[in-house]
Amino acid sequence: MTKRISALPKRNRKDVVGEDTDVLAIKATDVEYIENRTYKGKGKGFNFDWIWGGGILILFLVFRPWEGGPLLYLFLGVSAVLIFGFLYHYIAPKRYFIANRQTGMLKLPTSEKKEAIWVAFADGFGFEKTVYASSFYTTLYFITKPEIKPGRVIELTTLETEDYWNFIVWYMDKNRPLPPGKAFDPYREQDFERRKAAGFPKPLYPSSIPTPEFTEAQQKERKRIGGW
Repeated sequence: MTKRISALPKRNRKDVVGEDTDVLAIKATDVEYIENRTYKGKGKGFNFDWIWGGGILILFLVFRPWEGGPLLYLFLGVSAVLIFGFLYHYIAPKRYFIANRQTGMLKLPTSEKKEAIWVAFADGFGFEKTVYASSFYTTLYFITKPEIKPGRVIELTTLETEDYWNFIVWYMDKNRPLPPGKAFDPYREQDFERRKAAGFPKPLYPSSIPTPEFTEAQQKERKRIGGW
């Protein structure tokens, strides 16, 4: 996928950004956009504790471990796997995807215990791969160019891939206004002043849609100073 904004992105309404929203995006400012990619065994609005407990109960009734023999060991083995999966979301290493708008860098979602791996957004491109696993689904990757060594591959999303790509291209173009969405509203003025101080340089990446400033007065000032 080329770095072109083809449609207005829908991401980053204010209600889907924050530590307590149980979604990936936990921070969205004029400097950084951060997603929490840490493994989670629970989902908002749905009690996964009942799934783990219910799964073990079903296994207990199916394998009848009280009868002893091989079924007892099979029950214990499968139950151990389920219990570990339940506990892992409490002990899983923290993993974050970070997009820095002002430096043009992306951070791979690696463990905090390991050295951070940063990749320049300009050094890669978007790639969609569709596979079939009970149904078709598409995954969006960020892949570094062949000449970049060592190569890096980052899985960005499996949901609304085109919308996500439009958003990330828009956000990483530091010469454009911030993407639409209430999450960015508190930072629009300071982002405007930063671009104004730089003389409103033209966008880094093309767009199929206009990207006006937040106010009409700001738009006129950009036109007067930057010429676009």
